[in-house]
Parts: sequence; C-alpha cells; structure tokens
Amino acid sequence: MLNRSRVLISSCFAIPLAILCLTIMPVSAHDKDKVTCLVDVAFGDDADGISTNYILRLQHKNNSRRTIEKVSVLVMDASGDVFRTTETICGMPNVGIEAGDTGECKQILQNLSGRMAKTLGYDAWVRMVDDQKSQLAKARYCEIEGVNYAE
Repeated sequence: MLNRSRVLISSCFAIPLAILCLTIMPVSAHDKDKVTCLVDVAFGDDADGISTNYILRLQHKNNSRRTIEKVSVLVMDASGDVFRTTETICGMPNVGIEAGDTGECKQILQNLSGRMAKTLGYDAWVRMVDDQKSQLAKARYCEIEGVNYAE
C-alpha cells in the first residue's frame, strides 16, 4: 500500500512538471532543416579575362509567416561533417521567399578572377580551378541554422 501511494504522489508531481517544461520550452521561428545542397561552377568574364565562381545552391521552404531574405547554413559532406558555413541570399535580391513558398537560396563561395588567372598563368589557374572544385564538390547537405527576415 505504501509503494502505491509513493507512485501516485510521484505521478502527481511528474506529469504537471513535464507539461510545464513543454510549455516554457523555446519555440523556434524556423525549422532546423537539413536539405540537399550543391556547388555549381560558373565561368564568366570580368574586366581582366575569364573568371570562375563556385556557387552554393539549395532549396528552402519558408514555413514562417514572414518573408525570408537570407538563411545561415552549415555546409556538410556526405557523412554529415561540417566543412563550411555561409549565409545565402534567398529568392530574388530584395524580394526573398514569401511566406509558404519554396525558393532557391544561393551564395558565391569562391571567386577566381580573370586577374588571378593572368597572374598565375593558364596551367596554374586550371590546377586551382580543379582544386577548388574538388574541395567544394563534397557539399551534400546544408543545415539551416538561422534566418534573416525582410523588414
């Protein structure tokens, strides 16, 4: 009988305490999503010749009620190890991703300018392009760590 009373008394305190803890836990304004991401290589021209940009791209679903302009992400390889962090621009510049919509977020991670290509020479520039490509191509997942809402 004494053991039953202890269990009953413990239950009377444990259940309300658990409910209280759930109600005071912070609610995140965004989901901490882990999404697929990749790095594209984009060649172009600048004032000094050919340039190369390595652009991180991901799709983000805006589950909030406000427009999102940027998201901060942890960039991970296939095994989930973080090797880079960055802030990406979402949607069209100065427009963002509207509430309830899905859109692209992207950021230039690395730029190899035409001036650099001229300075290094063609062979060294090609080696640098390949080296950066192999380092950044390991991006597989991005975890959304935070959001920047439009004003």
